[in-house]
Amino acid sequence: MLSQLPTLLRKASLCLAFTTLFASAHAGLVYNNLGAAPSGSDAVYGYGPLANSFTTGAEGGTLKGVQALLVNLGPDVVGNVQVNLLASNGAAPGNTLLSLGSLSSAEIASSGFQAYRFAPTSAFNLAANTTYWLEILAADVNAIQWAFASDLAFPGVAGESSYSAAFGVSPNASAALDGYGPYQMAVEVPEPGSLALVSLGLIAVVFVRRRTASLR
Repeated sequence: MLSQLPTLLRKASLCLAFTTLFASAHAGLVYNNLGAAPSGSDAVYGYGPLANSFTTGAEGGTLKGVQALLVNLGPDVVGNVQVNLLASNGAAPGNTLLSLGSLSSAEIASSGFQAYRFAPTSAFNLAANTTYWLEILAADVNAIQWAFASDLAFPGVAGESSYSAAFGVSPNASAALDGYGPYQMAVEVPEPGSLALVSLGLIAVVFVRRRTASLR
């Protein structure tokens, strides 16, 4: 048993490395201010469509999902919101690239802000160093509000912009000074390089397990 100790230690180290890489890749967030204290909220039906920009990293990546911090201020008014991924047209939202689904106001809490997740039905690759917009629009009359926060210290927030049909584009930096701020959301985009490392880690773990079994 003692003679196998180095092998077991290597196996444990590789398993730990794989677990870390796996968690890192799946926690890849290019934009995430869900943890900020909301400064206020905008009505999706009254002020919308609403949108907020985000920019990918040097390797781009596959869009795994998005989250938005929402609340329903009128439980008796039942309607739907639609969530889309848009291209950027200069410094403003552009054409619709992808529908990320819809959500009924009946499914949104009225007791306080909560994060709701939307995911593409198939893999969608985002280009490297490219700006996109997450849009929420009212498909029907509803009382859904999208939270915004003036804190720009969260990942990917500084340098981006928010948009509403009522007020147009507001760069995040200046919007915060006015008492407003970017809409609260998270964009899940694991980088391709991280996913490749996860695959290598998995292969290494399988190899060491086989070597350990052969020593028994």
